[in-house]
Amino acid sequence: MSQIKRFIYLKEIFFISITAFGGPGAHLNAIIRQLVDKRNYLTKAELLELHSFCLMLPGPTSTQMITSLGYQLGGPLLAFSALLIWVLPATIFMTAFVLAWHFTSAQNIPMEFLSYIHPMAVAFIAAAAFKVFLMIKKKTLYVALYAMGTLGAVLFRSPWIFPVLLGIGAIVSHRASQGEFPAYRAKIRPNWKIFILFISILVVSALVGNITQSKPVLLFENTYQYGSIVFGGGNVLIPMMYKQYVTFKSYMGAEDFVLGVGLLQAIPGPVFSISTFANGQAMSDWGIMGQLLGCLIGTVGIFLPGILMIFFLFPIWDEMKKMPLVRKAIDGITAVSAGLVLAAAFLLFQDVESSSANFMVFFITLLLVMLTKIPSPIIVAATVLFGLFYPA
Repeated sequence: MSQIKRFIYLKEIFFISITAFGGPGAHLNAIIRQLVDKRNYLTKAELLELHSFCLMLPGPTSTQMITSLGYQLGGPLLAFSALLIWVLPATIFMTAFVLAWHFTSAQNIPMEFLSYIHPMAVAFIAAAAFKVFLMIKKKTLYVALYAMGTLGAVLFRSPWIFPVLLGIGAIVSHRASQGEFPAYRAKIRPNWKIFILFISILVVSALVGNITQSKPVLLFENTYQYGSIVFGGGNVLIPMMYKQYVTFKSYMGAEDFVLGVGLLQAIPGPVFSISTFANGQAMSDWGIMGQLLGCLIGTVGIFLPGILMIFFLFPIWDEMKKMPLVRKAIDGITAVSAGLVLAAAFLLFQDVESSSANFMVFFITLLLVMLTKIPSPIIVAATVLFGLFYPA
């Protein structure tokens, strides 16, 4: 890519980072609008393949998609630059809130502007679910796999259901495939240094934490482990962190954590930024500098393992997907991954408080996203204003 195209790509990532609310499903909708429809950085089929690949990995799905695409377009440097631009706005906002909490009575901050963020975000995810359904092949097999992905994720709430469903989709698609694919000898050269670094950080942080009982090291160890094992995005991470930070370790009160989760709904970008807030609050007994350290630990610890996985696995995947064995499985994987987006929309819609105002916001947002080209920031701003003047 030329330097101009790199700059434009990073500009688009920044735009998404400050306008995409609601988690991976809503982020996917923004990626489709900005990077596929507007810029043509990749085709819809390639986007579905990339989405499927990232769903098969633990860690923050949206972050891994943006990093992988940067790697594909411009190599490791563009990938890392895109990662920073994507992550920084949300984590800076969360850090600022932790500092405000330290100096003021942040628990009393009025939250009326959040009233309709949730139904708005669910509408963005529902729009993404419809768009990715249009991307899959409309054969009976793939529609059935799409339905299986949706029902499986709705009925079985375990985070491990994601790789299981994707594996089933791969096997079924491979067995049913009748097309002939040209032979391809993949040039797979794993960068084992990255894999060794990934494991070393995990082992060393656990050993040092257990020996020294240093709070910052223990927090990093916990957070790095979460980033290494969480499938299913922020909706899985949040209850895990609540159990550890509130119920088990008592680093903060339940009301404080819940308020942080509520605030998370009002900011764009990766849902994993809840880790920045939680670790910053967990270090409140160390003073203001301790809280800044906690925010840094939470940010690095939660995003680092998923990014190391991308830098290790994406070059391998880029070669493997050209092999006939994998090509026969990809359509099934993408169909299931598309169904998982619809499942996310359904599950989050269930959490929307039943009221005429919430349903109105949901349906109006859905219609605006599906039928108009109104930029997302305008829709978000209108939703926030509606919440300020007509709180739920």
